[in-house]
Amino acid sequence: MSARQMLTGTFLGLGALLMVSTAVAPAAGAAPVPVTTLNCDGDTYKCTAGLRFGDGRWYADWGVNVFHQSAVRAASAPSVKAPVPVTTLNCDGDTYKCTAGLRFGDGRWVAQWDARIFHQAAATGAQAAKAVKAPRGEAAPVPVTALNCDGDTGLCTANLQFGDGRWAAQWGARIFHQ
Repeated sequence: MSARQMLTGTFLGLGALLMVSTAVAPAAGAAPVPVTTLNCDGDTYKCTAGLRFGDGRWYADWGVNVFHQSAVRAASAPSVKAPVPVTTLNCDGDTYKCTAGLRFGDGRWVAQWDARIFHQAAATGAQAAKAVKAPRGEAAPVPVTALNCDGDTGLCTANLQFGDGRWAAQWGARIFHQ
């Protein structure tokens, strides 16, 4: 083995070790963990959730579409610093989107992102979760009753006030420590 091959192998091994040790959040006693705060930022197009985990400085964030619900655009938008608090959170099994109402401006600003909507009893695997669709006849979007994020899987899950109470929405999130 040449010195060049040895150095290359050593650096690749150290790099892989460093990536694994820094990319994985420490395992909690029980995951997923509850969300303590939820804010969305119209400047960065991200929502950030504070997590009840460890020292309280763990967060999850994900990309969102931030828009105004009104078809008529106001001539002068208020100058408000972002991120802004979330006032409501609903998920829709017809459009596979979750929508958060934002405490901003006239109160008609929202953030929206794609989510996997599934029934928890049928969620034994990705295939089973996709096969079960929400029953028609119930109003959508529906309110979120609980929101948890899991640092092990990198997913946030919202329990939905829908049907038998075992429906959920789930999306990928970047889980990190500040």
